Amino acid sequence: MKKLTVAVCLDDAGGMMFFGKRQSRDRVLISEFMESFGNGVVRIADFSRLIFDGYEKVQSSVNPFDCADDGDVCFIENIHLAPYIKDVSTLVVYRWNRLYPSDFKFDVDILKSGFSLESVKEFEGSSHEKITKEIYRR
Repeated sequence: MKKLTVAVCLDDAGGMMFFGKRQSRDRVLISEFMESFGNGVVRIADFSRLIFDGYEKVQSSVNPFDCADDGDVCFIENIHLAPYIKDVSTLVVYRWNRLYPSDFKFDVDILKSGFSLESVKEFEGSSHEKITKEIYRR
């Protein structure tokens, strides 16, 4: 079993995408994420490459979980987490604090999966006046 950190962005209804497109993107959020978790390798899907342009130590693939090693960080937008949840020791949820149209939803019940809320932080983004960052650990 690996010990991965996974980050995801969610709207108020657990939405992640709509018709194959991300709901939103925020350069301050990506900068905050990289400052917090970018010390090692950050694994992303090829789909997310554009929002990480210019950052070092970011490796993209079709599915970042296929390449992830113990201790890596995965940022997911277009991948369901449930098949990989056993390998996740830290879950970082960025909440947009608004409702967007969505047809691709987050598929994990965080608390029922054994995670406990460790911290909550709010910050202003480039396109959102309030983004909430929640860190869960198990």
